[in-house]
Amino acid sequence: MPFKNPGKYITPCIESILNQTYKNWELIAVNDHSDDGSNEVVLSYASRHTKITVVNSKGAGIVQALRHGYELSQGDYIHRMDSDDIMPIDKLEKMMEVMRPKSLVTGMVDYFSDDFDLGDGYKNYTEWINNAMSSGDLWRGIYKECPVPSSGWLIHRKEFESIGAFNSALIPAEDYDLSFRLYQSDITIKIVPQVIHYWRDSLGRTSRTQSQYFPKNYVDLKVHYFLKIDRDRSTPLLLWGAGNKGKKIARALIETGEKFIWVTDNSAKFGVNIYNQILVPREDVELENYQQIIAISSPKDQIEVQSNLDSLGLANQINYFWFC
Repeated sequence: MPFKNPGKYITPCIESILNQTYKNWELIAVNDHSDDGSNEVVLSYASRHTKITVVNSKGAGIVQALRHGYELSQGDYIHRMDSDDIMPIDKLEKMMEVMRPKSLVTGMVDYFSDDFDLGDGYKNYTEWINNAMSSGDLWRGIYKECPVPSSGWLIHRKEFESIGAFNSALIPAEDYDLSFRLYQSDITIKIVPQVIHYWRDSLGRTSRTQSQYFPKNYVDLKVHYFLKIDRDRSTPLLLWGAGNKGKKIARALIETGEKFIWVTDNSAKFGVNIYNQILVPREDVELENYQQIIAISSPKDQIEVQSNLDSLGLANQINYFWFC
């Protein structure tokens, strides 16, 4: 558990760990240069509970703290916890019950806040990720959002090592990167059919304050793994959508040297040259002849596009990939 200035939230977090019905655990709490008194709070807990170890991070940032904590851990199973969140009392017990060889266990999540009403973004993400859990298909929308919650997974050390543990150099988001590494592995996903983690939203939450965790900065990561895992180079590539996200995807593809045709439904952009790519009207191409990246954000337009793709009998995650 890395922690950096979690303030008043560190106490309920640790209490939720101490209250777990599953008792055979250790907590490696890694102080990432906190200056708000939280290190003293965690040290106080450690002085009274031998299962808790507190160390100072060797570097700076979440990834360095995670790596240091992992180096010191002794357990057969690895779980990552955020210092401002809360574990349901039976989280570890339920996850261990579902655990099988060569698998990762995850489950549903719930956002909450003690300080203000949740915004629609967090509510929508909660609904999206829990629907993915309910369907049993976490990978269906992996290029849309991160499907494995950052503090909602449990894995055997051997399997964790096999996919690189916390050692990937592909930042920005270490949790999203882990999801892609799982996606390309043969590790089975086991899902606990209940909420196994309470995510706290606060003004100081990392996803609010650290730019590397802003969704707009995930494009390079998505493009990297798409080209590595799912790109079928026997089929030409098509990018559909020329809004802000479409432009970021186009730049990322160009930087890799990947060739593509760029289409749009916006008549004002027909024939426009962007990054030395001429935008083509979508009606001028036969979609079934291409592998497609779809970068269309409008919910209304997404429904229309999906209907079009369905009418052609095209398959998600084979013929087309939603990137937003």
